[in-house]
Amino acid sequence: MNKKLFNILLSTGFLLFIFGVFFFYLFAGKNQVSILESRNLAQEPAFSSEAVKSGQYMRSWDVFFNDQFPRRDAFTELNMRVNQVALGQDVYKDVYVAPDGYLLTKVEQYTKADADKIAERVNDVGKELQKQGVTTSLVIVPNKSTVFEDKFPTYYPSFGREGYERLMPLIDEQYVQNIDVSKVLYKNKNEKNMFFYTDHHWQAKAAFLASEKVAKAMNSGVKQLTVDDWTWKLEGLPFYGSDARKTTSSLVSKSDQVMVAEQKNLSAPYQLDVIKEKRDSLYVMSRLTDPAVYANRYTAYIGTDYPELHIKTPDPLTQKNLLIFKDSYANAFIQFIAPYYANVHVLDLRYYKNLDLQAYVKKYDIDQALLFFNNNSIYTTPQLTTFK
Repeated sequence: MNKKLFNILLSTGFLLFIFGVFFFYLFAGKNQVSILESRNLAQEPAFSSEAVKSGQYMRSWDVFFNDQFPRRDAFTELNMRVNQVALGQDVYKDVYVAPDGYLLTKVEQYTKADADKIAERVNDVGKELQKQGVTTSLVIVPNKSTVFEDKFPTYYPSFGREGYERLMPLIDEQYVQNIDVSKVLYKNKNEKNMFFYTDHHWQAKAAFLASEKVAKAMNSGVKQLTVDDWTWKLEGLPFYGSDARKTTSSLVSKSDQVMVAEQKNLSAPYQLDVIKEKRDSLYVMSRLTDPAVYANRYTAYIGTDYPELHIKTPDPLTQKNLLIFKDSYANAFIQFIAPYYANVHVLDLRYYKNLDLQAYVKKYDIDQALLFFNNNSIYTTPQLTTFK
């Protein structure tokens, strides 16, 4: 092939690519959301003379072209795969890809001052609730990366256990019952379906083991339910969870399914009220059949992180009312603590604003309060323990 012909073919190929991309932008439907990146994608910018003069109009077009590039997710996944194969990379963003298939998000290192601030807020709310006749308990769940901290390489350490052990002794048992569920999770961590491979959450099985410790500590003398009081089944389509959305599926060796636990011998369904929606199930089963491989199937538990929800139990083991302050780790857990209470009221302070704690306790005749967070979010998200 002579040089002239080669240049013609090269130029033709380049022009075909340019015009192909142009016609794609012109005629293809615009993607609204990237599930892989967990964000809204830029849409075609609106024209205005002010935007043109400031230069914002062209900058917006640049963002739009980048976000709407053809097969964007496929190119992102290809790039990740090349980095792994060619460069031996096993850390992406803050996720370590372990050889056994677990994707683990690093837990940062926190100081004693960080722990002191959290403990002060927790102890203060326990003291305030005690004045109102409400007993308060705290559960800090070692998250997946903490339970499997030994999998992290020495060149990329994670500090979940250090943060957990720094905070726990600071809780004042005079006001807050500090329930340690770490030992049962460490002991059983290698059992099947305890934690997701590709999502940072735990499965219902791990949540149940923690609930046995919690239920016994908060309701001693009350009949304790066992694993045989539920049916257990993996359900729904396979999926790639929150950690996989960071690394892309190109680095995932194992997919996940959600473990569904259904309580046996109920006289009626649970009644769940999320203010704008009411339903008779603690699961949203439709989330399990969403065809998107990066769909957030963990939201099958309860639904999502609602600011507020109320649960009425059909066959309660006590007539007490429970108030739970939570992060997303509680979503898989709530189904196992609900049988012990006539009513369970749940607040996520990341989204529930302007809490009047005294009025809330009085309105719903609260008997017990449970603060339930994983060991990473309690550090990274101050709103969770901002009770005023």
